[in-house]
Amino acid sequence: MDERDREAQFNLELGRNIRRLRLDAGLVQAQLARMTGVSRASITNVEAGSQAPPPYRLARIAEALGVRVAELMPEISEIGQPPLTPSFANALASVMALADRQAEEGGHLGPG
Repeated sequence: MDERDREAQFNLELGRNIRRLRLDAGLVQAQLARMTGVSRASITNVEAGSQAPPPYRLARIAEALGVRVAELMPEISEIGQPPLTPSFANALASVMALADRQAEEGGHLGPG
């Protein structure tokens, strides 16, 4: 499996997690879209794994679903891959922690 396949599988699992949590919250795609400021088509694409949301959008989705960003993310084992290298895992954890913190504060999400 090459890097492109791993990314596609990761996005697919991310979308499945978002869909499951959306359904658990009793929301339809249009409601989640309104809550996050995107189109219903974008939510459809994210849930299908064909569109990866940027970190600030992940934070908005997590906030709308009442979960932390980390709860949206698939485990690497879910995509049949060995664990992340420590440097990449630390960088990803740092970005997700920042996104969670910004979403909790209701502040500006993103640079500038």
